[in-house]
Formats: sequence, structure tokens, C-alpha cells
Amino acid sequence: MFWDIAGTKACCLLDSGCEGIMISSDFVKANKLPKFELEKPVILQLACMGSKSTVQYELTAKILLSKEKYDEYFDITNVDYYDIILGTLFLHRFEILLDFKKNCVQMVSPSIVATYGSSKPGRRGIKQRIYGVQTRISINESDIPVLREAWQNRYVDIFGDIPLELPPFREVNHEIKLIDPTKVIRYRTPRCPETLKEQLIDKINQYVTAGWWRQTSTQQAVPVTG
Repeated sequence: MFWDIAGTKACCLLDSGCEGIMISSDFVKANKLPKFELEKPVILQLACMGSKSTVQYELTAKILLSKEKYDEYFDITNVDYYDIILGTLFLHRFEILLDFKKNCVQMVSPSIVATYGSSKPGRRGIKQRIYGVQTRISINESDIPVLREAWQNRYVDIFGDIPLELPPFREVNHEIKLIDPTKVIRYRTPRCPETLKEQLIDKINQYVTAGWWRQTSTQQAVPVTG
């Protein structure tokens, strides 16, 4: 199908098996689109085991849906055959459904003309619709503290203090079975530095109170770790 990307008709693939939103490096060069280099390249994992690439550049371009243009971020990659690959993030945001039975794309209001089955725009034009269109939210640095507090309040069970109790038993409980429980491993017992002894004692008391550790006598034990 063909959509208008940065003012140029681009051959687009709606890919429900892809998580990215990618644009061909050849398309970028041909249309002289401005790009920016990532501070740290992103690994692009492909479907085949051991097959991967890297994304080093990105860009923002306008995509025309119906009569409205929306800013979209694209990873610049060596896309083959297509100019654009629109993955699940794009499909989810614009609520696009791929109807394989009717061989069409289901969208809701306003109407969009999509082109299928040809390397030339204009054949088999099918009117589709889209609704709930969202663009990327612009966030300023001053918004970060408010957003952080909102997320912490929403997920207080994750960001809050660790409850001093054992977690409930599950259907499958983890355990480590020793190959030879009677085997004695001899090693030099490590010593806790004097500067950290107070922290170690607090940790032991906390773990014993919570029931995570219990006092017992044994021939050997592993060093205390964090």
C-alpha cells in the first residue's frame, strides 16, 4: 500500500509481526530527509536466530492519514523492497486492523484511501477509516517530577517499601536441589569489614524478622550477600 510520507508516496508494509517503525535508508537519501544520530546504537533483532542489525540513525517525518498529517518517529534501517515498515506500535496507536479474510485494512473515521497489490499508486483504491488518532506527547523537563510521582502512586506495590514477610506460595515454587547434599566444600571464610558491620547486623535482623532467614546450625554455609 502507498501512503504519503514527508510529501512523497511511499510503499508501506503494515507488519503485525514487527515491533518497530522503520524507514528505508535509500528512501531517506532519495528524499534528502534530515536525520539525527543516536548516542547509543540500538540492536535490531531479526526473526532468524543469530541474525541482527543495528539502528544508528532516526528521523521524524510527517505521515498523511486522510487530510491530516501526524509526526512519526522512524528508525532508519536497510529495509528491502519496501520504503516503510509500520509495526505493531503504529497499528495499535492508530487502531488499525488487518482483515485477511476480506483482504483489506479496517480503520474508522475519517476516510483514508489505501492502495494495494501494485508497485504503482492508484490501483485497487479502498476507502478505510481511522479514529482515536494520537500524536506523541511533548514532555518538558519540568513535567518529569509530576509524572514520576504519578507513576509511583499508581504502582505503589512496586515502588513502595518491601513488605517484611514471605511471599505467598505459588502453584510452582522455586527450589535448588543439590547434586550431593553430603558433600563438604572447604573454603576460607570471608570477613566483613568493620565499616560495614553495622549494615550487616541491620540486614540480618531485618531478614530474620521477615522470616527470609532463620538461625540454624550447619557444617557449611555460603557467605552473606546482598
